[in-house]
Amino acid sequence: MSASALAAADFIPASMPPPLDDGEIHLWFFPQWQHAAGAANSMPIRNLLAAYLDRPIESVCIERGEHGKPRLTGTSLEFNLSHTTDALLLAVGRNNVLGVDLESFGRRTRPAVEFARRFFTPDEATALETFPEDLRQTAFLRLWCAKEAALKAEGGGISSGLDRFAFVLDANGQVASSAGSPWHLRAVAPSPAHIGALAHREPVGRVRAFVARI
Repeated sequence: MSASALAAADFIPASMPPPLDDGEIHLWFFPQWQHAAGAANSMPIRNLLAAYLDRPIESVCIERGEHGKPRLTGTSLEFNLSHTTDALLLAVGRNNVLGVDLESFGRRTRPAVEFARRFFTPDEATALETFPEDLRQTAFLRLWCAKEAALKAEGGGISSGLDRFAFVLDANGQVASSAGSPWHLRAVAPSPAHIGALAHREPVGRVRAFVARI
C-alpha cells in the first residue's frame, strides 16, 4: 500500500460530515456499533448519507448489486462499509468505486500459513512463514483486509477468490504493494483493537478520517 496508513490518531471525532470534495474520500469509524443486521440501511448510516446528499433521509435509496454490494441510486456518491461484532467502518466518495474491510484483533485467529496455502497465493503463504507467530497473525490480517477490500470494491466479495489479487509483504508485515491490481489501497487501524483496509479505483488527493459521534 503506497499511501501511509491511517492510525487511530488520524480519526477526528465528528457528528456531521464536512463538505466532500471531488478527489477526496471520507472514512467513518463507529467504535460501538450495535446494528449488526442490515448495516447499510441502519439509521446512523442513512443519516450520514442523507447529510452528504443534502436531502431528507426518507429519500435515500439504497439498492444491492448482483453480489450484494450496496449502492445509492441516482447519485454520484459512492460508499462501502464493513462491520465486526462491535465496530463499523464506512467509506464515502464521489465518482470513485470503493471497498473497505474491518477486522477485530483476536477474532480471526487461525493457522495463518495453512490458511494462506489453501486460499492465498503461494508467494503470500511463503512470506507469512518467515514471520514469528505474533507478527504472522497481524500480517495475515493485513493481507486478508487488503484482499477483501479490493474484492468488495470490485463487487464480488471473497467468494470471487482470495487469490485473485496478490500482495507483497515488507519486512515488518505491512502490505507494501500489489501485483496487477487495479485498486489503490490504504491500510487503516482506527483503534488498537481493529485493523482494516480501504480500496478505491481512482486516485485521490486526500483521505479524511472521523470517529462517528452519532
